[in-house]
Amino acid sequence: MKKVLCIILVLSILFAVSACSGDTTGETGETSGATTTVTTKATTTAVTTTEKVEENPFEEHMEITWLTQYGERHIDGRWDEAELEELFNVDIQVWPQDSLKADQMAALIAAGDIADFFFAPGAPRQPHEMYNEKLTRSVSLDAMKKYLPGQYRLMEAMPIGFTYNLVPGSTDEYLGLTHIGMSSAQYFYEAVCVNLDWLEAIGKEPDMSNFKPVKQTTEGFEYLDDQIFVGEMDYPFDDLNEIMRAFSEDDPDGNGVDDTYGMVYLPESAWTNLIQEGLFGFVQDGNYLYKDLETGNTVPKYAYTGYRDYLEWISTQITKGYMHKLPGEQSWRLEYNALTSLNKVGIMQVHRNAYIMPSNETYAVQPPINILMNSDENARFIVGILFQGPKGNATSATYAIDSYGVGKNRVDMFGAQVSDEKMARILQILEYTTYSNEDNYLKFKSGLEGVHWRWEGEPYLSNRITTPEADLDPKYRGWPSTFSLWVTFSDADNAVMIAEESGYWDFPKYAYANNLYEKYACIPEKYINAVYMGQELFDKYTETHAELWPAISPIVNDFKNRALKGSIANFNTEWAQYIDQIYAAGLEELIEDFYNNPDYKQYDPGDKFKIRGRI
Repeated sequence: MKKVLCIILVLSILFAVSACSGDTTGETGETSGATTTVTTKATTTAVTTTEKVEENPFEEHMEITWLTQYGERHIDGRWDEAELEELFNVDIQVWPQDSLKADQMAALIAAGDIADFFFAPGAPRQPHEMYNEKLTRSVSLDAMKKYLPGQYRLMEAMPIGFTYNLVPGSTDEYLGLTHIGMSSAQYFYEAVCVNLDWLEAIGKEPDMSNFKPVKQTTEGFEYLDDQIFVGEMDYPFDDLNEIMRAFSEDDPDGNGVDDTYGMVYLPESAWTNLIQEGLFGFVQDGNYLYKDLETGNTVPKYAYTGYRDYLEWISTQITKGYMHKLPGEQSWRLEYNALTSLNKVGIMQVHRNAYIMPSNETYAVQPPINILMNSDENARFIVGILFQGPKGNATSATYAIDSYGVGKNRVDMFGAQVSDEKMARILQILEYTTYSNEDNYLKFKSGLEGVHWRWEGEPYLSNRITTPEADLDPKYRGWPSTFSLWVTFSDADNAVMIAEESGYWDFPKYAYANNLYEKYACIPEKYINAVYMGQELFDKYTETHAELWPAISPIVNDFKNRALKGSIANFNTEWAQYIDQIYAAGLEELIEDFYNNPDYKQYDPGDKFKIRGRI
């Protein structure tokens, strides 16, 4: 608040100086009220002037309704809300709904209840549909440039952003504010984790000079320091298969019981790219398309030759017992977390840095931190990019393909009832919370320094140590990000600097330090979305795909299910039959009309790995 008052004072002084900067020829002058007496050697003249009074840009009081996924946990009048209300002369009413929940969003929209500013992934319709139904209004590029200059500056740095979420037919009106994830387009969701003790037991220990020890950033968990190491290895595919065999058959934990597994098969997701699909040159994201060398066509993963080799490998490993299948009685996440917590799985699919968040109820149940906290606090693990596929592949998908995204999951919108004046006020609030300075960005994204977190060492040059939510005064609980935009800046250089200065490493920091994301990112031939296809082609594709997919999907699912059951005797022969079937069922039409269409732009990662700091 003091900083803002200082800024306002400085601006007032500047305006006053500007108002009084006209030329005079007098040698002396005295000012009283609005009359200035100018004395010269020859004459004395009284000049009446009018003082310019700077208008208060927030003089009009406004009520603003606000909807996010944090509504159920929001405390009315909380510290962040109170600051913004005082500074911007507004009354912010945070709606109590959780905008991630489809039932709650469907009820609101059916009733025509649209918040002034909202993020609603659970909404039953997409942003362009809501706009066409006059439930929302657009925001102009000029308004962003004037009232949200930080957003405009980021879009200038990555110009592909100017084409995301445009109102159809427009070049400067947007369906809302696109989420910008500079960092999310640079990192992988997951990493590979291997039991280091087991590797040593079977004689496959890695070169530990390639790894950095992990220290815990949450107070009270220092006893888990130096049990996890992050880094990079290049175990070839034959070694991977031998390690899976040995972990399954050679009693790596030395308990004399045949109760260990090489790895667990997981359904394809953001968890599995590096140690399942990525070994064969593709990723789980169905929007990635690939140039298939056998057919010459641009195809989705289920028609990509690497997918055939992937399923053959999975089938072989499951049949041999080196890859374990979950029971399937509950969600795979619950079953996987429960199984891995017993320390009976040697190679694990893990979140990129959940192991440094032991007090977080979402991450503490995930491997390998669940093992250290529940089974064996002395166990040791390596985490990173560790294995290569049969052709030397080791790829993954960045969390987001670009720094931007389309659809209701990636856009903040404005209700149709919002006036230009109210939109300007909202944009100014968002500029303050997200872009005005680093202190505000941290405060409105992560909470109050000294309350929600503290610096481990020197500010901005050390890690932030988080206070467990259970230890917070109830008035400070709830997610702090309610009033900031979904914007993340590249953390590459800063993360590396912190790690090198403080010794607090995790896999993302190691990967940034060694440019592993650029080295291992899967670059598709094309990517399915309206930005690259064009809205008209994309809409036609969406309609055509919806018509054809019911005929294609049973063939795809049958082939995969038979592979997982070990029922395919000759993959090459049955793959050829499978390809003929899915082409006949409609894939050929999709390829000819869309995937091979020259108007459908190829994907280019551009400079997404080159931007390494705050812009």
